[in-house]
Amino acid sequence: MARFVRTLFLLAGLCACSLAFSVESTMNNPLLSKVRPWCIGRLVFDRPASSEISNESYKYRGEKLVTTHNVPVETYDAKVAARETELRTKQRVNPVNLKEKTGHAWLEKAYSPVPHSRVFVFNDAVAKAATLPFDTEGYLFANRTLVHTTGMIGADVLDRAENIYNDTYRRIKVRDNWTVPTEPGFCFDGGIVTGPSTYTEEVSQSFALMPGRPALLVIKLRDAADGDQSQPLTSSLPALRAKLDRMPGSYRILRQGKRTVAGMDAEEVLFALKDGDVTVYRFYLLAPGNPATVAQPHTSVELLLGAPARDDLPPDQATSPVDEAGALQTWDTLVNSLRARPGSV
Repeated sequence: MARFVRTLFLLAGLCACSLAFSVESTMNNPLLSKVRPWCIGRLVFDRPASSEISNESYKYRGEKLVTTHNVPVETYDAKVAARETELRTKQRVNPVNLKEKTGHAWLEKAYSPVPHSRVFVFNDAVAKAATLPFDTEGYLFANRTLVHTTGMIGADVLDRAENIYNDTYRRIKVRDNWTVPTEPGFCFDGGIVTGPSTYTEEVSQSFALMPGRPALLVIKLRDAADGDQSQPLTSSLPALRAKLDRMPGSYRILRQGKRTVAGMDAEEVLFALKDGDVTVYRFYLLAPGNPATVAQPHTSVELLLGAPARDDLPPDQATSPVDEAGALQTWDTLVNSLRARPGSV
């Protein structure tokens, strides 16, 4: 019995040491310091707080969403007024005869779905032989945050345009980016489109994990489609290999196979490249998603550590900021943290 108890204490000690080593190892990884929950679309992952967004794009219901922060209300008022004046003043052209005076202003319709918002439906051309789609442009202002939407709408649904934009704009709420919502909705920069949805949703975010060094995490989400299941990551391996073949040095596969991300079946392939003193890692993951729910979107994740050396990027700056163990740890930690946001649908 005494020997059994001593064995239990020994195992407990080993587990504690292993856990401590794991925590310490993560803390010593410069790419994983101080992670915080971060909302992306209807998913969430643990984003390193020191990382910076280097590129981003968002689309909801076919509309591109672009956010500007810290905007005075006077700037919003002036921008919207100037744009409306321009749309009411300019005349549409005849693509066949550009000199013709058509007598039609660009602006077709204008709405204000909510206070401090304005949506314009317009066209810069008129054709006698064809019905042209209309461009759309909208502005929503709240708490010094300006959300600008752009898109298109067909002439056949022009009579429903006001209802469409009323529905979308009334569901937009601005938020602090580090605040993870608990209500259903689609997160974008500085806001969330609340509620469940059967409309298209698309988001792409690139995170510089160590600003100043080549360490980039790229996450892309879009609606899953039935055909995605027939296009696994393995089908794109020839293209990935061709891309790596164009880089200097030689490469090897560190890991390849299936795994789970955010409750979805996925595939990954992890490459390591070596060119003299420069080591580069290229990790890829693809999950086809589930067309039946926006909680399981088509998901693409890339981790790009290091870059080929060049004149303005010497080897000590071009090489990956972490070694192979650190690169794998970064990948597994970030991918494993990607999950469906509770209450997102």
